[in-house]
Amino acid sequence: MRRRTGLFAWLVVTAAVVAFLLAWQYLDYRAASRTLPAGMTMAGLPVEGKTREQALNELEIAFATPVEVIYQGERLSLSPDTVELRFDAEKTTANLEAVLVARGGFDGFVTHVLHSPAEPVDVPVAVTYSEERLDGFLARVARQYDRPPQSAVPLPDQLVFRAGRSGQELDVEASRTLLAAALVSATDRQAELPVKSSEAPPLDIEVLGQMIQSLADDHPHIIPGIFVKDLQTGEELGINKEVAFAGLSLLKVAILEETYRALDAPLDLEVTDWISDSLGITSSNFKANLLLRDIIGEGDGYQGAEKLTASMHYLGLPNTFMVAPYDAECPFTIQTPANTRTDITTNPDICMQTTPLDMGLLLEMIYQCRQGGGTLMAAYPGAFTTDECSAMVEQMTKNSFDNLIEVELPEGTVVAHKHGFGTEGPHADAGIVFSPSGDFILVIYLDSPQYLEWAESSALAADIAKATYNYFNPAH
Repeated sequence: MRRRTGLFAWLVVTAAVVAFLLAWQYLDYRAASRTLPAGMTMAGLPVEGKTREQALNELEIAFATPVEVIYQGERLSLSPDTVELRFDAEKTTANLEAVLVARGGFDGFVTHVLHSPAEPVDVPVAVTYSEERLDGFLARVARQYDRPPQSAVPLPDQLVFRAGRSGQELDVEASRTLLAAALVSATDRQAELPVKSSEAPPLDIEVLGQMIQSLADDHPHIIPGIFVKDLQTGEELGINKEVAFAGLSLLKVAILEETYRALDAPLDLEVTDWISDSLGITSSNFKANLLLRDIIGEGDGYQGAEKLTASMHYLGLPNTFMVAPYDAECPFTIQTPANTRTDITTNPDICMQTTPLDMGLLLEMIYQCRQGGGTLMAAYPGAFTTDECSAMVEQMTKNSFDNLIEVELPEGTVVAHKHGFGTEGPHADAGIVFSPSGDFILVIYLDSPQYLEWAESSALAADIAKATYNYFNPAH
């Protein structure tokens, strides 16, 4: 009986001690609940041990602080008002209470009693901003601080081109994400905006056009006719390229082509001599007329001119014609799209005419034939071989005139060309230039309603040729 009484008394005492300890733990738990638990953050702000009021006040201060923005070394400030940033304390308090209730109750008391580590929790904070206003801020930053890529610039005084420059532009999408995160953070209110590099625009043939036009503008009384073609890409540039000009000796290129169409290689020595003298520095009209009469015209120079004209038109060169041999009378002339224009005229020779475009395309046909294709071979199947077209190019490379196109080009540059000029104008040169960075066609016609000084026109042609060469072979 005594043993039972003692055991009962022990149980009562134990229960009383446990009840006291639990009561003490509960009071401690209640006291601890007046501050926020360990591991709790709000918008990244640690709030452990803070009262609700302290936490909300710190959030209020944080969201009233501007975001520091760094872009391309510049430090900017993004005010909350700029993006209409609003911190909703009431909704944030409700979110906090919901989290505390979920973490409280019996489970929370047990966790407290057992001193179990609390699970970290980030309480959702109610903060909003205007996405439209944020985009507006980014647009202003881009306008003020971006460095867009710059195109190449012609430098006419030096006949070279300043290379294009790469750009630095704001990465708007990535910047929007970074700033949005900074705006809703109570601690990390700084953002360095990323930059996108953009490559410099490639040197464009239109920049060469600007250069040539600038050079021509210094000679307002001269009418330039220019055609340039990149034989690698097919890009073209033209200034008055479809204006009619006197054919001059440039039409001896057409005579050369028609001679090789009429004959099979190898040519006999006499015909070779005629070609050499008509295409070379002497530019013999007499030898050119022999080719027109005896090879192309089968004994009749006028018939040779007629057949040459028909062939040019068949090849798609409608503005090129001859109605008579060199230095012969013209019984008539031929109307073409070029010489019937009313907007511009050079009063070209009624006996023979062409345009910079037609001459350039004819040279391109010979160049392509030399490589085994192109219009000549397609238009006249079996009439040309690559060796014959190579021989045509070779003949034109022997025209070492040391003026116009070739005079200012680097030593050793191969130019297959034909020059021509009248006593008072125009002055012209047309050729294929073989250069290290690419072959190209260049046709230059310079005419004037007044007497055209050779010193002026030849210097201008040389500058145009040098600028064109520098375009295709930029210095690095």
